[in-house]
Amino acid sequence: MKTDDLLNMLGTDRVAERPSGTVLWRWLVPAALFSFAAMAVGLGVRFPLSQSLFPPEILPKFVLPLLLGILAAPLAMRFARPLARPRLAWLWVIPLLGLALLAFAYITTPSQARMMAFTGKSIIPCLVSIPALSAPLLAAFLMALRRGAVMAPMRAGLIAGFAAGGLGTAIYALHCTEDSPLFYVIWYGAGILITAGAGALIGRKLLRW
Repeated sequence: MKTDDLLNMLGTDRVAERPSGTVLWRWLVPAALFSFAAMAVGLGVRFPLSQSLFPPEILPKFVLPLLLGILAAPLAMRFARPLARPRLAWLWVIPLLGLALLAFAYITTPSQARMMAFTGKSIIPCLVSIPALSAPLLAAFLMALRRGAVMAPMRAGLIAGFAAGGLGTAIYALHCTEDSPLFYVIWYGAGILITAGAGALIGRKLLRW
């Protein structure tokens, strides 16, 4: 059998898709619960959420990474099919919204308060906690992708890292006390990029045939 014929057969085989999705949900939900429990026990949930998270000026720090995770998750799983060509354009919406929010915060924050808002008080905890909380979620995505036929392992791992990083960051936002976009757009973004980079490096070795 020629390679092209094999790829066409794998690409049209609907049976190959179900195990990947089944494995993802089997592991992603427990991974998310584990990350939330680790955050709640190790860091603590910021209460009351109605005042600390849900006001319109604060809500984006939870909603934007959550949307990134929701958008990236199905894109990552499409890489399990060898002939799939996931369209990644929608992922750019989230960083563009983040940059717009960052610009708005820069303009509206008094000049003498900008540096304090940017540095905050928890850069290192943020950069450590986001990849740590995202790690179980990334493991779930990679385990699911291994059940498929990934032709672009590094790219698949990268998008899986963005999905896991977005979901892990949304969990961390339930603890974080830094409410300025000058802080969370930059440092949440850095934590997500660390997770995505780890996903790409791990995926390159773990997902190749």
